[in-house]
Amino acid sequence: MKKFLVTITFLFALINIMAQEHLSFKGIPIEGSMTVFCQKLKAKGLTQIDHDNNVTIFTGDFTGREATVVVGATDDGKSVYSVVVFLDESNEWNNLVNTYNYYKGLYTRKYGEPTACKEYNPSYSDSNISLMHELRQGTVIYASAWDVTGGNIELSIGKISYSGAVIIRYRDAQNIETKIQEELEDI
Repeated sequence: MKKFLVTITFLFALINIMAQEHLSFKGIPIEGSMTVFCQKLKAKGLTQIDHDNNVTIFTGDFTGREATVVVGATDDGKSVYSVVVFLDESNEWNNLVNTYNYYKGLYTRKYGEPTACKEYNPSYSDSNISLMHELRQGTVIYASAWDVTGGNIELSIGKISYSGAVIIRYRDAQNIETKIQEELEDI
């Protein structure tokens, strides 16, 4: 009986530790102050190009590609909770879908099959013009998501101005919940 209680106690402690893990981006846990997190990104070679109260924008290398990285913080600007990566902005559908498929393969290799995936193209034509038009209209959906320890990661093809881009969103579960609680207090 004593061994059973020790095992149960150990399992609850392990579950508690796992629940406290934060999602990481470039090996950096998505937690703590916006200032400290951004300093760590700079140490990884990213260059800050803009900042306001709760959003900081960087450019730099992400898996060997030039990317724009947007870091989001709680409304008070203190605690980081999300990172969004924009890759390969293009007006060419084939470029977008090839980049999407490449990253889908990478994330699947690391985290397993996506928790959710929807790849829908309503276009009656495979022409670049038709596909990009559908993307601008918001009717093309290419998205995959992984629920991982500490949060979730979403990969999608999205509209950026008059073109498209591959977008990767990292959201830390604990810090998202903190942000939601803050917003609930406002309503």
